[in-house]
Amino acid sequence: MKIKYFIIISLFILSCKSVNVKTDLPKTNTKVNYYENGIIKSVGNIDDFFLKDYSFRIGLWTEFYENGVIKESGNYKLGTYIQCCTSGLCDGYYSYKIGEWFYNYKNGKLKAKGSYRIGEKNIKTSCEGGDEINFGFVTDDWEFYDIDGNKIEPTKNDIIEIEKSSYLNEWNMRNE
Repeated sequence: MKIKYFIIISLFILSCKSVNVKTDLPKTNTKVNYYENGIIKSVGNIDDFFLKDYSFRIGLWTEFYENGVIKESGNYKLGTYIQCCTSGLCDGYYSYKIGEWFYNYKNGKLKAKGSYRIGEKNIKTSCEGGDEINFGFVTDDWEFYDIDGNKIEPTKNDIIEIEKSSYLNEWNMRNE
């Protein structure tokens, strides 16, 4: 009888094995930046791979005004583009805004909200002709408001302001 239990237990132990699960999800760290007065300036997730030199934003990110009111909030994704380096072609990295975002005025009233339409945009790089990156465009579905909270038609400058903030390159995210 003991031999029967020994064989069953041995088979059970030998059949158990650990499994490594590979995932495309990046490892992240939460980063909090502060104003000199101690108020939180921004909080969000950064890619763990570049942690030493850069703070590439991924996932949820929120920025605040110095008075503590949320300035903007939404999600980032990490992208790459081609640079021409002394040793040949190399990757440049950037974070771009995806999905729904909202922006507020300093008084806490909603300034704009909407979902970015991801398309391609050519940027200057060290290579001739630059490279295409994923870029968040403002669509007709976005809603804009004046400082009192009244819905308005956006000006060209309102749209440009939102779109130019839709990506951050490695120079914008160097660790200080």
